[in-house]
Order: sequence, then C-alpha cells, then structure tokens
Amino acid sequence: MPRLTTTVPREYVHRSALSEVFLTGCSRLAENRFCLTGQWPRAHSYFSPSARHHDLLQVAETMRQAGLFLAHTEYGVPLGHRFTSWDVSLTVPPGRLAIGPVPTELELDVVCSDLVDHGEGALEAVLEFILSRGSEPLATGYLRFSTAASVPAAGTPSMPPVSRSVSAAAFPELFGRTSPHDVVLTEAAAGAWRLAPDPSHPVLSDDGGPVAHLVALEAARQATHALFTPARSDLLITEITCAFVRQPDPLRPCWIDATVLPVPGSGPLTAQVTARQDGRVVWESHVHGDITPGLRQGTRAWGSVPP
Repeated sequence: MPRLTTTVPREYVHRSALSEVFLTGCSRLAENRFCLTGQWPRAHSYFSPSARHHDLLQVAETMRQAGLFLAHTEYGVPLGHRFTSWDVSLTVPPGRLAIGPVPTELELDVVCSDLVDHGEGALEAVLEFILSRGSEPLATGYLRFSTAASVPAAGTPSMPPVSRSVSAAAFPELFGRTSPHDVVLTEAAAGAWRLAPDPSHPVLSDDGGPVAHLVALEAARQATHALFTPARSDLLITEITCAFVRQPDPLRPCWIDATVLPVPGSGPLTAQVTARQDGRVVWESHVHGDITPGLRQGTRAWGSVPP
C-alpha cells in the first residue's frame, strides 16, 4: 500500500480549520532534533499576496505550528495551555518562495534547546529552524516561547473591537495589503498608528484570540510599507525579527512607531518598528529588505506616540 498523507490534528497547532494546518508529519532525528513535513497550497486567502510567491509570514506561521506541535506531542504540554512567543526571527533569501505548478512540499529541520520544564505543562524552549523544499533551503528561523496553563480571570471582558479609520479601509495598498480586512493598523491620532487587529481574523487569530507575534510581525511589515510610496510591489522584505519586552494587554491601546535606518535611496533598507502601551515598549521589530530605484519615502509623518 502507498503511504498516505494527511495533516496533523488541528488541535495540536491551535487552528480551528483544517485548511489552515500546514504540517503533515514528524519524526525524531535525535533527542531534541526533529524533521517535520508540511505542505503550502498554491493559493491562500491571506498568505499569498503575490500570484508568484508564498508570503514571508507563512514561514512564521509554519514555525509557530511546529513549535506548538512539538510542545504538545514531544514535551508533554497539555492541550489548552497558553503558548507565548518572546523572540521570533526569520530570513528568506530573495526568490526562494516562488510558487510552482504543484503545492510546495516542505521539510523542517528543528533543533530544540534551552529547555526548562517547570512542571504541569509549563515549558520554556528555543527552536531553530531550517525550511527546505527538496534539496533547496527556503528559509531559516528562530523562536523562543513559553507555555502555561490558561486560567482566565473571572469576569475578564473580551477584547473590544477597534474601529478602523476611513483611510485605512479605503487604501489597504498603503499597508501592502489588498483587502481592508487584513489591515492591522489604523490612524487614530496625528503621527501615530494604533494597532487594531480583527479579533476574529481567520489567520491572525486562533481559538484564543489574536496571535501576538503574528500580529506583531504583520504590523511591522505594514508599518514598513506605509513609510514608502508607491506600494509594496517595489519593496522586498527578506528578514524580519521581533522581540517582546512584555506581552501586550489586549484591553489597552497599543501605538506603533516606525523609522527607516538609514535614509533610503535604492538598495538595502532596515526599518525599526516599536509598539508601546502606556508609554512603555511592548515589542520591537526590525525589518530588512530591498527597494527598487525610484522608490520615494512616504510623506506620512511619524511623530510622538500618544500617551
């Protein structure tokens, strides 16, 4: 009989829809080294902003799913525990995410280190990734996370919806998106963006609400796009990192500030994107990429962050 292929159980990767599960299997190579397999579809409602290339953040979501799967199946973290990312980075050389005539079959070489087991499913770990298609490396990545039992406080209100401004809804291309539903930034005050993810977004949220590091990476990417005109077709992001100082409070406004270093012309660029709540840094991201000749820095002002 031929070997049949299916996805891993969706519960292990904290996804409600089978169509959002990218992993198909796992084998142990050494005590803390694993080979996971996966598949990316040729078209995706969120992760395929280009008709010819997979989305950079599809790498981040695949890494997240791998971390969740290993935590539950290999390290004894019970289903229902909270998964918190603290540091995440990914690098994709130009041209590696091209979409072919068939779905992209993946292999993930994952090494787990700095493991700390606090008991009762509370785990700390660092995962290093190499994603490959056949013999071709596609991307590398790093993820530091912790887990803990989910015990919501009694009477805690759900995350309130944050209204998006007319400008954000009317011009999603400003943020490198084609649908206003995917925009996570809204201009709530002069010179500052307010972070406003849709808590029911089918990709940026899972069954526990918005996924903090996916939202942060998307916010950093959108803020980088918003710094420039024309739109995203002239901006190629090849590396993105995010480090959390603390976890964001979903009930408090979160403000996004971005700066390009150095002053862009043509060629490589680095953008520093920072999220603040109550004047304190929540996370900081660095976005690296390339811009084509003739790209102008956007005229949108980035002033002081509201209190």
